[in-house]
Amino acid sequence: MSTDLKAPYKDQARRLRADLVDRGVDLTHSEALELVAHQHGARDWNTLAARPAQPGGDFGPVIPVLRIFEVAKAREFYSEFLGFSVDWEHTFDDHSPVYLQASRDGAVLHLSEHHGDASPGATVRILVSDVKRLHRELHEREYSYASPGIETMPWGLEVAVIDPFANRLVFHQLVEDDIPTEGGGTAAGPIEHAYVVACAPERAFEVFTREIGSWWHPAYAPPGLSDVAIEPRVGGECVMRIADGSAYRWGTVTAYEPRQRLAMDFTLAQDPDHPSTLDVRFEQLGDGTIVHFSHGGWTAGNVAGRARFSEWHILLDRFAALAEGRPLPPGKPEDEPT
Repeated sequence: MSTDLKAPYKDQARRLRADLVDRGVDLTHSEALELVAHQHGARDWNTLAARPAQPGGDFGPVIPVLRIFEVAKAREFYSEFLGFSVDWEHTFDDHSPVYLQASRDGAVLHLSEHHGDASPGATVRILVSDVKRLHRELHEREYSYASPGIETMPWGLEVAVIDPFANRLVFHQLVEDDIPTEGGGTAAGPIEHAYVVACAPERAFEVFTREIGSWWHPAYAPPGLSDVAIEPRVGGECVMRIADGSAYRWGTVTAYEPRQRLAMDFTLAQDPDHPSTLDVRFEQLGDGTIVHFSHGGWTAGNVAGRARFSEWHILLDRFAALAEGRPLPPGKPEDEPT
């Protein structure tokens, strides 16, 4: 027995599509879903899909609560970038934290400044009817901290973004919606991480750049690693120094802005003729810093190696610990360099 509560609508869309094809009208499955949604009085497919499965039943849509720290930054990300509407805000008084609701079509999120409501770093998955359309829409807007790509997964296509408070939103279109997934991994989007660290941006930038040799794990370097260094200037070299006196060059600095941004070409474990890029931004957040890490620049010439870099979080966990004065996590010394 099927557990897909939207299956009747999808079956109706498939029948509609087949009937129209017989009459010489060709349309995609996504377009057929939109027409079915209109027939059921919904604005679009997302709105129809978000309706409770059993009208009048005891359960309605699930509403995630995400932790935020600054309403202005939340509005910039959720409203100006993602296109959500802020439905309402609530505070107990003028000096109290804000709790608000943001929505777009059938997707509803609650965003809270209240300590204890949620922890930063959550992941929310949101079904969409057309990931490629959303991807185009996001790239038409100006937002400095995200440049998402489209990922091909076994279950469909995804666009993932990270909000200013380290929460991750994954917009996905299911493979059962008859979307073409071939080639979706080519020229893929960046690998992104966000960390909130309990130190000033000056300290976070200093640890990431001048103290990288202290937090980089030798498992992610050639054998005999003795140090890692980033020359502090645009055009400066990024090198790994080996105990035998040799050096392994793995990048060139393209942006060096103390307390704000580090960017570089990146060739570690890659063909030097097809480098990827690292872009790390540091932004004041209350008494701490949010660090936006992006490993991008994936082209047809290097995208095949993207899967090697799935463990950036191990290194970044060590960076965050050093920046906050905590013991470094051990990492995974048994791993091969990536």
